[in-house]
Amino acid sequence: MDRLEKMEEFKDSLESARAEGDQVAEAAALHGIGRIYLTEKVYDAAEEFLSQCAQLCRESGQREGLAQTLIDLGDLALAQEDAENAEKMFRESLLIYQDNDLSQGQARVMDRIADVTVARGNLDEAINISLDGLNLCRQSADRIGAIYFLEKIIPLYKAKGAVADVEASYRELITFAEELGDSERMAMGLAGLADVYERVEKPEEAVPYLEMAHDIYLRLGKETEAGFIREHLEKMGDS
Repeated sequence: MDRLEKMEEFKDSLESARAEGDQVAEAAALHGIGRIYLTEKVYDAAEEFLSQCAQLCRESGQREGLAQTLIDLGDLALAQEDAENAEKMFRESLLIYQDNDLSQGQARVMDRIADVTVARGNLDEAINISLDGLNLCRQSADRIGAIYFLEKIIPLYKAKGAVADVEASYRELITFAEELGDSERMAMGLAGLADVYERVEKPEEAVPYLEMAHDIYLRLGKETEAGFIREHLEKMGDS
């Protein structure tokens, strides 16, 4: 079903829901229409329907629906380069997810808030909200989510020159990747950890991690990546 057909379906559902006084169905239809307009970058219409959905969710106590709609309104604000309003929407959504102890929703919003704070140049705040997301994933044993936040945090730590934190983050990423059986991500983490040691002029500590990354890439059949590491090791040996 293409978007035009889906739009017509949502509009029919909206009309029926309003006739029947079904506020849950009405909110779902408003949200669906708003999301399609957002995807199509018809921002005025997207704001109209998403705002109606948010208002209806507030009035009818549909908290989870409100939280999701606030995320969409935040995404809409970002698309219109209004970072301040986007962050306001995301933070209200986060409070709802926290009040309802919905960890997956919290993680999604924390990810967006981190991106907004990075765009505003506030690395400390971005690190803190990303660490909150990481801790949430740790508590729920969500290794995939934890890796995602670690990959977000590492470049922020690098930008601040926090070498010890970069090293610790790579080690944790490698551990989670190993537990998941994600060999490629594990190799990337090992190479990243080696880079940390090279930057602090400890090449002898970098070598074992590069060798492990090289062997993993070979087992994965990734000859190009393995070749880059092999050439790098040879240059290190020459120097």
